[in-house]
Amino acid sequence: MRVLVLGAGVVGTAAAYFLNQAGHEVTVVERQAGAGLETSFANGGIVGAYSSRPWAHPEVPRMLIKWFGREDAPYLFRLRPDLAQWRWAVSFLRHCTRAQFERSQQVSLRLSTYSYDCLKTLRETERIDYDQRAEGVLHLYRDEAELDASHAYETRMADGRFHPERLDRDQMLEAEPALEQTADQFAGATFFRNDESGDAHKFTAGLAAAAAAKGVTFRFGETVKRLSGDRRRVTGAETDKGEIQADAVVMSLASYSARFLKRLGVRAPIYPLKGYSVTVPTEGYNGAPTRAIHDGHRRIVMSRLGDRLRCAGTAELDGHNATIRADRATATLDAAMAVFPSCGDRSKAERWIGFRPMTPDCLPIIGKTAVPGLYLDTGHGSTGWTYSSGSGRIIADIVSGREPEIDMAGLRPDRF
Repeated sequence: MRVLVLGAGVVGTAAAYFLNQAGHEVTVVERQAGAGLETSFANGGIVGAYSSRPWAHPEVPRMLIKWFGREDAPYLFRLRPDLAQWRWAVSFLRHCTRAQFERSQQVSLRLSTYSYDCLKTLRETERIDYDQRAEGVLHLYRDEAELDASHAYETRMADGRFHPERLDRDQMLEAEPALEQTADQFAGATFFRNDESGDAHKFTAGLAAAAAAKGVTFRFGETVKRLSGDRRRVTGAETDKGEIQADAVVMSLASYSARFLKRLGVRAPIYPLKGYSVTVPTEGYNGAPTRAIHDGHRRIVMSRLGDRLRCAGTAELDGHNATIRADRATATLDAAMAVFPSCGDRSKAERWIGFRPMTPDCLPIIGKTAVPGLYLDTGHGSTGWTYSSGSGRIIADIVSGREPEIDMAGLRPDRF
């Protein structure tokens, strides 16, 4: 079957790879000059197989109030005269209940662990180098009561795979000696030993090369204009370079997906949440961590990627405004340097923004739509790097007429 994948981020590229493995003739259209050059380019780097959590958390409304009006707020809603934005914001806040968070977390962990298994198999098969570090992730806490409460909450699940270790300050330092300069800021940490980190862009580029070598056609520098067909059937896509016919179309255009689906009556409440990252060169410095770090107080993550330290965080609800605000980028850099003051040369830090394609429940949309020929593999939010290999395998199974290997409850397009 001729399958057209729209988008060559980490999600679309993984889908193309697995569709090719399933025996399909696959073409990928991507407006950038290569794979993984937009949202997948400079994300936080953490593959949270055992610690993935929906952002729609009961604490979020309180945080919005606490940080209201501050430009350095971890979550910043810049509300504007945009009906889609208001609808998304209201729906997101409705998902910030304990019951909904618990349901979404179960779905998230089901997908993230499956995806991690797929990722391990894929990297072993294709031998992709992406600065991978399988050394776990430390979640830092400043207050002992908060540390105890978090550990107790995380160990409530019956499945021990999702239980982090509780580390006191000395154990935390033993796990990550680079924290020595600022250890007195922290009471300790929880340690997810089986999580890892890596460069999503390097992985995506390597996977695209492997897929191309197996026969996948990548049409870079080509922009999708509209889906071809109507509500009775999708037959391909129209680009700025002509029409591409296909038997099946997989939508993986991240935060831009909704605008193409609306004409066909397919509901996909995906809205861009702008995130910032800074990448600090570490060569010549000895204060950068070797393990991935999550600082919950500052809402940032840090990953060692070869001779670079990637620091990422914040969420800004402001449409597709690609402006890199100096104050927010600097706040991310300051937060990282406050934890690791000798990590690298801050004067050479590279600043970047990306649009996380977020659904109100913070879970991706994967599966067949009501429109024949149209499939979705999109809306992965802040966890696209973690979910990508699994969702690619799933969509390949669905397009091929096979049942996915995991329960799809909470992931299908018809849930909205």
